[in-house]
Amino acid sequence: MALAVDDDVFADNARLERRHNEQVLPMLDSLYRRAGIAVMSTQLVSFAAGPGGFTGVRIAASIAQGVAMACDCKVVPQRGSSVIVNSWVDDSADKDRALCVVASRGQSFYLSEYAKASSQWVLKRPDELHEHAPPWLDDLAQGCADGVTRLAVLGVTPNWLPKQLSDSCVGAVIPSAQRMIDVAREADQRGDSVAAELALPIYVQGDSPWRKRG
Repeated sequence: MALAVDDDVFADNARLERRHNEQVLPMLDSLYRRAGIAVMSTQLVSFAAGPGGFTGVRIAASIAQGVAMACDCKVVPQRGSSVIVNSWVDDSADKDRALCVVASRGQSFYLSEYAKASSQWVLKRPDELHEHAPPWLDDLAQGCADGVTRLAVLGVTPNWLPKQLSDSCVGAVIPSAQRMIDVAREADQRGDSVAAELALPIYVQGDSPWRKRG
């Protein structure tokens, strides 16, 4: 997580695994103390809204809403795959496409596609949950084989991913909270921030881990 005070950024990065509910609030409190400001002075909040791990996304949304409601400020929910792409862009000079792969459960993965346009990375295909390779992956793989598409696969590689795409995998990308700051500020300036009660997680079809019994 990161806290920006004008041009000064205070950040704390840690792999919490399944301890988000125990560690996030103490980490947040520590950032405010390091920055020397009160929580109530917060002017804008942003969080990675998913899709992704059900519990983690819900915790992030709840904390973002709680801080924003207490401070009467706006929120910028950011698509999780966008955070990953923005955290990777320093290594993207020779690429023009990015396939973001985020594990859900078993062999189910969230897939999204980004394209470079005028040095900016834009969402071309929003996140979808897949248990098998969708047909459009074959077109992407063919573009790589023909040298038309310069692709990076960000994240894990499902065993059903076409080999041409697996060969383009750069591995897991650690999301950077610092990179979210400028994105959030720019979104707020465009008028894309929302009231706290509208800052909701992003879900896609088939997202819920719930299964009917029997």
